[in-house]
Amino acid sequence: MAASNPQFYSRELAMFYADHDLKLDEALDLATAGLEGRKDIYGYDAVAWALFKSFRFEEAADAIAQAMALGTQDANLYFHAGMIHHRLGNQELAAEHLEWALGLNPGFSLLYADQARRTLAEIRGDLARADTD
Repeated sequence: MAASNPQFYSRELAMFYADHDLKLDEALDLATAGLEGRKDIYGYDAVAWALFKSFRFEEAADAIAQAMALGTQDANLYFHAGMIHHRLGNQELAAEHLEWALGLNPGFSLLYADQARRTLAEIRGDLARADTD
């Protein structure tokens, strides 16, 4: 079935492109097309991540909100939400999402688990400094 249906792996390809900062316009096109065919949390997540990687943070926040609406306990979803909110300057919400991602699975991604820890440490430092000012 996959060989006869080019949309079958469109979400995975979109995420691969976004994760590796490759063909970001195509990643967004693939993710959007996949979402039109199947509106589910992982479709919204793929769109959100492709938008994030394309520096379209407000739109990414809207899409990740849809992905998070059911409260699915997936570390990747929480990581994506955390990074999007970090870029938007919503540091407390970003920290909450990153903490949740790492709490669910400290090694959730070979690509991103260390980035989640570094970003969380940076946010915590910024929040601590803001509390002392």
